[in-house]
Amino acid sequence: MIDYFERKLRFEDMEVWDLRIGKDIYRLFIVDENRASEIKDLNLPSNVRVFEEDLKENLITVKVYSDKQVKTEHIELIDQFSKQITDHVALAHCQVVLSFFTGKIDDVLEDILKNMYNIEFEKIPLKHLLHLNQD
Repeated sequence: MIDYFERKLRFEDMEVWDLRIGKDIYRLFIVDENRASEIKDLNLPSNVRVFEEDLKENLITVKVYSDKQVKTEHIELIDQFSKQITDHVALAHCQVVLSFFTGKIDDVLEDILKNMYNIEFEKIPLKHLLHLNQD
């Protein structure tokens, strides 16, 4: 069971969420890649056969970061949460791909903001933080 969740940021093509399950904290980066999914995006073993018609018109990636390896029993909870968050999009036409990483979640947030938007979290203008969407 997820004990706590909070949306940290909401841009037009990315949302950032923090989840707490017990004592473990996970940061989710839900990104609309604005492109069709490709077989390589699915992170499947090489022996799994995927047909082009199984790919979707749009790719949404969910990158989950935590300070330590994700607990096996948390994977399904995080997967279900990310599907609930992305349920408002046309999922019949979107591929949602979940990946797990380890790293300092605050550092990862700064890196992603810098790489995607060329901004620092602390320098996001207050006028952007007063609304549902920070764009």
